[in-house]
Amino acid sequence: MKVTIIGDATRAVAWEKHLRPHKIVQEVILIPSVEDLGSGDAVILIDDGPENLDKLLKLIQKGYNSFLVSDIPTDAAKLEKIHRASREAGVQVQVSHWPSLASASQWMMDEMNRPSLISITREVNYNQLTDPETEFRHHWMDELGFCLKWINGGIHHIEAREVRLAPGHPVILHLFLRFDNGSSSDIRIYSGASENLHQRIASNRKEFMECQVASQNIRIGRLNDSGLLYFERQNFDPAKSAEKAALMFLKAVQMGKEPPYTAFDAWQLALQIQKVRQRLENFG
Repeated sequence: MKVTIIGDATRAVAWEKHLRPHKIVQEVILIPSVEDLGSGDAVILIDDGPENLDKLLKLIQKGYNSFLVSDIPTDAAKLEKIHRASREAGVQVQVSHWPSLASASQWMMDEMNRPSLISITREVNYNQLTDPETEFRHHWMDELGFCLKWINGGIHHIEAREVRLAPGHPVILHLFLRFDNGSSSDIRIYSGASENLHQRIASNRKEFMECQVASQNIRIGRLNDSGLLYFERQNFDPAKSAEKAALMFLKAVQMGKEPPYTAFDAWQLALQIQKVRQRLENFG
């Protein structure tokens, strides 16, 4: 398979290293812009700029299977257009929503089809925030997208509360989501912690899973035949997340199947982000 990487040279070289271990990849080409693109089987577009969705749409319209590596896209109208264009062109599109693409997340989603409850806590050391407004927003968007992807149902009720010390200084946010299928989730983001904590807990009536996100370690709790609680563990290497995400995309292209996080998923997330923002504005 011939893969082209478009974007900043430093980041493109890093992604080339992620592709090299995979036997499916026969050739990797690095170019700075969409205009330099030649023939190939798949494209990785590395672009955090304001026109990245326009570039992605051009790639799709030209018939390229594409993987967008960027911050969370939030333009719902453009994402809808991208989703429909990809269906019309018959190409695969993957978007880099890392909470959903991480190996630990993929394992949990395979193991537990639909959780009854997802509870997420993210506490961030305040000394590590260089742009509190943007980083805080990305944190809750990430977790919202994770819940949407795993529970895979429509949201019929959202409660959103946020506390700020001043404009540009969010301290805590709490989201509660109730889904049409009966599942629910809660998300808590706190930016004033002395130590980092990032934990996701999911449960149904048969088992629960506790994931320490930074280390990608999972603890699974179940009852044995004697009615006693016992635990199993699964461990994944967080350093391999990008490499495995690239492989999942290439396999989807090779087999003509949807990748694990599609333009449709990104579109649905953007729609819910709009609703959460509206709730926060109404509360404020």
